[in-house]
Amino acid sequence: MNITKRILGVVYTLFIITLLSCGGSKNDTPAPKPPVVDSIKIAIDPTNVKQQMIGFGGALTWYSNWVTVNNKVNEIADLMFTDLGIDIIRFKNWYYPDNYPTDKTTTTMSADGSNAAWTATNTLYNLAKQRNASIRILFSSWGPPASLKDNGKLPDGTLKKDGSNLFMYDAYAQYWSDVLDNVPFNPDYISIQNEPTFVNSGWTTCQWSNVETPTLPSYNIAFNKVYDKIKTRSFVPVMAGPESANIQAFVPFANDLSSNANCGMYAFHPYDINSSTSTSSITSLLQSVGNFSTKPILMTEFSDNLDWFNTALFIQRALIYANISGYIYWKLAWYTPSTGTDAGMISLASANSTSAYTVTPFYYLIKHFSKHIDIGYHRVETSSSNSSLITSAFVSSDNTKMTIVVINSGTTQAKVYFEATGKTASSMSADQSISGSTYYKSVIVSSPTKSITLPANSITTVVLAI
Repeated sequence: MNITKRILGVVYTLFIITLLSCGGSKNDTPAPKPPVVDSIKIAIDPTNVKQQMIGFGGALTWYSNWVTVNNKVNEIADLMFTDLGIDIIRFKNWYYPDNYPTDKTTTTMSADGSNAAWTATNTLYNLAKQRNASIRILFSSWGPPASLKDNGKLPDGTLKKDGSNLFMYDAYAQYWSDVLDNVPFNPDYISIQNEPTFVNSGWTTCQWSNVETPTLPSYNIAFNKVYDKIKTRSFVPVMAGPESANIQAFVPFANDLSSNANCGMYAFHPYDINSSTSTSSITSLLQSVGNFSTKPILMTEFSDNLDWFNTALFIQRALIYANISGYIYWKLAWYTPSTGTDAGMISLASANSTSAYTVTPFYYLIKHFSKHIDIGYHRVETSSSNSSLITSAFVSSDNTKMTIVVINSGTTQAKVYFEATGKTASSMSADQSISGSTYYKSVIVSSPTKSITLPANSITTVVLAI
């Protein structure tokens, strides 16, 4: 019996040894394989700082009086100046007194509907400031009064010459001094000429050259003359230029302004970009603007040339490649249509006081940038492994908030999470628009460390408290 027990004990011991040698111990169990990561990291580097932002906004020019006569004007103003979160408005200079310069008052201004538009502009300024005291104003001119034009009318033509066959730069500078004397607010920025190379017989224009020729005045000379005339005012606006009609025209004017200390900011319009322009060409054109990043750069007018989604992509690329500090969509409030590429952000049906208005997808597109990216923010470096995710990121001036805008240009959805170097987010919110579907809808976020889904052809704005 004892022999039997000993034999069984030996067998049992050998069994245990064999079991342990084959990995039977819990301590020797191989580590489990890491789970398959099903989301893409979007990395933000707050230490790699890019341009400082002036902000996003829209223009209120033609049809402005349609807003102010509307019986829902305060409702529309709330949408434009509160909910949208814009930081800058572009107004048109409507100062065209009849019989200028003999009469410099604004009592009678009949040319080009100036009187109604002038009054509406002042009303809109007050409505904006009541809702956002820090909102900034760009005041742009489409041309000098008829008395200073060589053809004696607002459309077409160029600056007039005096009896000595010299361009009337001094009279033009005096006109701008008179503008600022009469406009009932202080513009933060002024542009002396919208699209200086463009002429049109249908509305106010004035043609300039970057250098003086026998037939065309020099934009740069006029720019300096205006600055010298207004520089001793109690409030001196920043002078922006050249507000060129296209990027190719921007470069020679910007070359002259680059060494001009009187120019505080560049401004351009990219109307040489449309639906047929390749992505590589857009990138190249925007990079040619970005070469002038020693001063802030504003995109001050653009619409109609691209559809909703491609406009979103263009804004992202302008931020990344042109280093723009601000973007002003052309049609903040505009006449119908309310759909299509030529829709305003807010489209008005008529000038009737009871006219209906429509908030269009373009409103929500701009809101993706304007609501949570403010003046003083800095763009910072961001990257991901997915080339379909076009991303920009911004940090607030007090370093407590980070805003990331992600456009999924791919054909499939993407699941993403966000990781900022040296930062831990305490909360996260997100709003999302899907092209042709829904616009600026809140995304359910369970935690700032969790992933969110970006549908194909969507734009998502993410806000992190850091």
